[in-house]
Parts: sequence; structure tokens; C-alpha cells
Amino acid sequence: MKKALITGGNSGIGYQAVKQLAEKGWQVTMLCRRKEAAERACQEIIQQTGHPHVSYLLADLADMESIRQAVSRYRQEQQTLDVLINNAADFDLSVKEPIITKDGLEKQFATNVAAPFLLSQLLRDLLEQSEDGRILNISSQGLMLYPFLKLDFDNLKGQKHYSPAQTYYQNKLALLMLSLYLRRQWTAIKIQAVRVTNVKVDMRRYAHLKVLARKLYKIKSKFSISPEQMARVYTMLATEDGYEGFLYNEKCREVKANSFAYQEAEQEKLCELLEQLTSK
Repeated sequence: MKKALITGGNSGIGYQAVKQLAEKGWQVTMLCRRKEAAERACQEIIQQTGHPHVSYLLADLADMESIRQAVSRYRQEQQTLDVLINNAADFDLSVKEPIITKDGLEKQFATNVAAPFLLSQLLRDLLEQSEDGRILNISSQGLMLYPFLKLDFDNLKGQKHYSPAQTYYQNKLALLMLSLYLRRQWTAIKIQAVRVTNVKVDMRRYAHLKVLARKLYKIKSKFSISPEQMARVYTMLATEDGYEGFLYNEKCREVKANSFAYQEAEQEKLCELLEQLTSK
């Protein structure tokens, strides 16, 4: 039985991806922060698919030690892995000041960049032992609005200025850079990225936002695709052959990343920094 590990699988696109993989007979482990939400998602997906091999492990992706402990538990329980999907992301418009984690990282950067890097590193050997090991990282269509965006290495903690939206897009650019670097270095694993477009969201997740922000999200949702549609791209890249490119859109067509993402010297600089930041 093929095995997948996905972060943020208890809601949205991740939930639908878990469901689709389960329908294909895959054994899926979700890495989630909240036990109640994880248990509910597992039970629902098992009931809907009739496939019992859906489980979860708890981890806070902003906490590097929590990630290490979750990977240790996974290795004890499963021993093998075929696909890692780094789906979870931190993007909260209500946060006005950078939050620094106990690892000394800005919380968004920790969750959106450092966590996928550390998970990939810790699970690399299992993925290389698979006959068809793959890593799927998730980017954003919003980066198209910033074609000349560059990664600001001097503001990774929000020490110069902070905006949750700007930080998010910096993170997504960094994740593309990381993906391209590892794709070049780890030739035994297929490493790809998905450019997520506007997707309908559960408005209950945004109850804490101001009225205007909630209204904007509602308007945006009217012109968005369903999480199920977007998840199909995850599933295709995770399970099918014939997709050898790097970045794919919601129609599973290959697209170009931001030009800065392809700069190899900057990729290497980022990966060396991540190695330092995520080391014990």
C-alpha cells in the first residue's frame, strides 16, 4: 500500500486531498496541530471512503522540536513513505506584529518555509528508499502579482517591517526557491510545486477577522474553485506519471515561477540558512 504524509489535512484543500488519496487506496497520515479537528477529519474521511487507513499525528509546525517528535513517531509506526505533501500554511491577516517562536523564528516563516524544509530533511531517506518518492510543496497564484519580488534575507523576522500578506508571499517565494534547490540536489526524489489559485474557504475559519475583511473573503469566494477541484492537482502529481515539470497550476498545466526563484546562488544561500535555523 502506497503511503503519503500531508500537513494540514484536516480542512480545506488538504482534507480533500486526503480523501482522494484514500479513495485510491493509499495509506494517509495527516500532520495536524489540533487533536479534535484531526480526529473529526479522520472519522469523516474513513466513513465517506470506506478506507480505514487514514490516521493523524499531532505537531505544531511552528515548533521544530514538535516536528522532530512527530517524524520520530511516524517512523516508528510506518517505516516507509512514498509522498510528502507540505500543504499547511500560516496566513492570518489579524496579526499585526511578528510573532517570534521559541526557536527564534518568525512564526509564519517557521510554518511556511522552515517546517517543509525540516520535514523533507528528516524524511529524505524514506522517500529515497521508495520506488517513486515524491515531495509536493504548495505555492500561491498571488505571487503572479509580484513578478519582480525578491527574497529579503534581512527581514525574515519582520525586523524591518511586517505585514502578514507580504510575509506570506515572501514565504511562498522562499518555498519555491527551496523546492528548486532540492529538486536539483536530491535526484532520487521527484520534487514539484503546485500554484494554488483562489479557493472557496470555510468562513468559520475567519470569524476572528474584521467585518470588512470577512466581506472581501466572501466576494473572493464567489470567483473561486472548490477545494476538491484544487486537491485533484495534488492527487495527480502525487499518484500519476507523466508530469515531469516543476510548477503546476489548478488545471495541472506547467507554469513558470517568479524569476528570482531560479537564481541558484540565492537558493543555496537560503538552504544553508535553513540548515542553521533548524539544527538542534
